Amino acid sequence: MPKDAQTAQDTLLDIRDLSVEFRTPRGRVKALRNVSFEVPRRRIVGVVGESGSGKSTVLWAILGLLSGNARVSSGRIDFEGRDMLRMSEDELRAARGEEVSVVFQDPMTSQIPVLSYARQMRDILYRREKMSDREKRRRGIGMLERVGIPDPESRLDQFPHQFSGGMRQRAGIAMALLTEPKLLLADEPTTALDVTMEAQIIHLLQELQAEFEATVVVVSHNLGLIAELCDDVVVMYAGEVVETGDVHDIFHDPQHPYTRALLECDPARLPERSAKLPVIPGDIPDLTRRLGGCIFADRCPRVMEVCRTDTPPDQPTASGVARCHLVGGPHADPDWPPPLDVLTVRTGEGGPRRAAPDQHAAPVLEVEELNVRFRTAGALPALVRRIEDPFVDAVLDVSLGVRQGETVGLVGESGSGKTTLGRAVLKLVEAQAGSVRFEGQEIRTLPEARFKPLRRDMAMMFQDPVGSLSPRKSVRALITEPLQIHGVRGVDFDAEAERLAGLVRLPKAFLSRYPHELSGGQARRVGVARALALNPRLIIADEPTAGLDVSVQGEILNLMAELQAEHGLGYLVITHNLPVVRHIADRLAIMYLGRIVEQGDAEEIFAQPAHPYTEALVRGVPQPDPDRRRTHVSISGEVPSLMNRPKGCDFVARCPYAQERCRIEKPEHRVQPDGRVHACHFPLR
Repeated sequence: MPKDAQTAQDTLLDIRDLSVEFRTPRGRVKALRNVSFEVPRRRIVGVVGESGSGKSTVLWAILGLLSGNARVSSGRIDFEGRDMLRMSEDELRAARGEEVSVVFQDPMTSQIPVLSYARQMRDILYRREKMSDREKRRRGIGMLERVGIPDPESRLDQFPHQFSGGMRQRAGIAMALLTEPKLLLADEPTTALDVTMEAQIIHLLQELQAEFEATVVVVSHNLGLIAELCDDVVVMYAGEVVETGDVHDIFHDPQHPYTRALLECDPARLPERSAKLPVIPGDIPDLTRRLGGCIFADRCPRVMEVCRTDTPPDQPTASGVARCHLVGGPHADPDWPPPLDVLTVRTGEGGPRRAAPDQHAAPVLEVEELNVRFRTAGALPALVRRIEDPFVDAVLDVSLGVRQGETVGLVGESGSGKTTLGRAVLKLVEAQAGSVRFEGQEIRTLPEARFKPLRRDMAMMFQDPVGSLSPRKSVRALITEPLQIHGVRGVDFDAEAERLAGLVRLPKAFLSRYPHELSGGQARRVGVARALALNPRLIIADEPTAGLDVSVQGEILNLMAELQAEHGLGYLVITHNLPVVRHIADRLAIMYLGRIVEQGDAEEIFAQPAHPYTEALVRGVPQPDPDRRRTHVSISGEVPSLMNRPKGCDFVARCPYAQERCRIEKPEHRVQPDGRVHACHFPLR
């Protein structure tokens, strides 16, 4: 067989010169420009890049699910020799689900909340006319069992809201694979998941891909996930493919400056805690403008004059191509690329480590034995009497503190009670017992009229940067809204909005925009500006980097560090991003099932965890290195239900070191000589 014919036979999906543009009030956004790459059979291909690079647009173009204002201006998408762009709607509908399937980013919005999984799976198999409903049910049960959902016979009849986030994502994978498709597309499949559940999903996708001999395309900005899961990598920037290659070549010997910059910005690569996290200076170019030369030129640390005038060609590399003048050709740089551990992106000023906070500084926040309970039954007394305990403890006996100028990281899996604790501190949910003192004053029992003035000194950055902003208000109005709520007088609101926007490095032109016109990083900056509007002394930041690219993460965290140093702010940072919290936190509090299981100096905890759960979290972080792939999941199983809390240690069912005492006796909090606190009968140190 000729080589070209052999190559075509080994290629399942071939995208050639794909260009897509969107009609908007600001003009035509050229979201994709001449995108080309191949997807070989039985391989996992990762598509990586910053937000706005066009990763998801490629997926929706493959599926024929682009929005109504989109237009494919050129190109082909050949799936087994058939151009999907020229298929009729009936042909596309037949291919979707049967031959090409998708795992969506948010399972809660992509799954129908009013239909059971049994009904949804039966509907997916609607084309299998020869299969009876009983056979369809049997297949659904088998697939739920295959993705690791316990009691699949009974869980099949449940609804999405009855599953945890990780189980919903597993169910989404089960539904995507129900028809045994040839091509599986996964759009940010682990973005909303914590590190332990992310590891389980990665291993599950690898196992299922091998079992079904499927071809998988994964879109993600999580470099650790790409390194651990994929065989080949496509790097996109501003609507173009800038580099392709084998995963080992991309992560160990990247040729394009943008690929190198992405890797160098990942905090998981940094060997020690840094004064400032690396960032890529500048922003993605405006895709409504006509772009000439190299699209990365304005942000590239090795830019040459030719980069601004001539579009670079695709230069062959060891296993792919790189679109860069530095690689091959007449303008190639013989000193390129330098060793990967030489930073080529901006790291900011300062030494390798920032100064530790004053251990004798006054505490801004003191929480002692806090307990938050939620009713699980209705308010009718007759109903309550039929339930032995109609409450669950979402936060149980939690004690922690935050000093002035200190950052405390609150870490744990989804459902561990982190956000509930943060909201209880600010009296956004009611706490039933315990003490919350702000600058020495008890606030838990304060009436709202007396507590409202104190809200000026406490602020919260909410997890969803766009969803927490009113869509009806401009950025200018949103930033100054806290001033209006608290009746601040004698202030020029316009001037104050500009001052706060400058403080968080948000361009003045953005003040007239609305939340839907902002990227995730820009919306996060608006949230920071709102939090700083009243000059607070304590900020509770709930997942401040969730869903952000590694470079934008660095910008937000560097900004928070600068503001902390300038104003002496105390931070309680709620997160499941361990590489990030390692660089920003002075102390860590590890939370599991509503209880703090370990607390102490951040570096000491990362170096030598005392609690088995902490050890599982630390070891479960995916590394942006394909040579360091984990051979097993550090922690398996689901977090127990709060309605069925174990009698002994909460972690006993998932702990590899559990003994009989752990099953019958709940461990008390113990203080070690170095000041670390843990709740474990058999600590690891």
